[in-house]
Amino acid sequence: MFPVLTIAAALAAGGSSAEDVCPSEGRYWSFGSGGEHGGFAHVQLQRGTAVLVNDPVQPGNQVARLTAGPKQKGKVGKADYIHRFEPLQAGSVILMQARFYFPLGTPLNSLILMDLECASCGLETNPGVRLYLRRGMLRVDRSKIGIKQAFLPTAPHMVAAGGWHEVSWQVTLGTGEQGRSVVMLDGERVSDVRGTTLLTQEIVSRHMDVAVQEQADRFQVGLTANSNPQAVEMLLDDVSFCQL
Repeated sequence: MFPVLTIAAALAAGGSSAEDVCPSEGRYWSFGSGGEHGGFAHVQLQRGTAVLVNDPVQPGNQVARLTAGPKQKGKVGKADYIHRFEPLQAGSVILMQARFYFPLGTPLNSLILMDLECASCGLETNPGVRLYLRRGMLRVDRSKIGIKQAFLPTAPHMVAAGGWHEVSWQVTLGTGEQGRSVVMLDGERVSDVRGTTLLTQEIVSRHMDVAVQEQADRFQVGLTANSNPQAVEMLLDDVSFCQL
């Protein structure tokens, strides 16, 4: 049986700010309850594992230990949880939060931690934006929506191995200045950038004659991609997802 994480899948109306949290009255799934996947559609493993272990910092707390194998023959290692939701279009504000723990010696580079993507847009590549670690700093990759420029950190706060980190990623779906990405690390804002955050028909039409839906419908969290030449381990806890 795979470990079960906590998800707040509530959809709350109203305004939002970078310091918002998911509402406590939402639906929850905790470790040891809620069925095999506890609110996640499934666990995705590609040369990876997901097991339940004790928290090394807080005795009695159970967390998920994820391991993802090295990149081999062009394929990354994966160990992550997937939550599917009804499609959301431009103007929607989505908040994703989790706690991550990287053991000492973990390469804090070339690791994707969260994906906000679309499985029903009309492309098999599941286009979307991705939160990833690059040399210990959190960036937002947009290559899967056809944009080379990433959202780069604007504060030097870095992830370190050997302790828990709280990560919050708030995304406003939109094109140009209507899109926004706000990343918080341990309560400190490390980036707040405006720009396109979802797949657009305009970008797709530059390369192919295919009609697509401009929306998001899937959230992935964990080691969604390990591009390192060695296996990577991570602990995951307190995952939440909601629309603000």
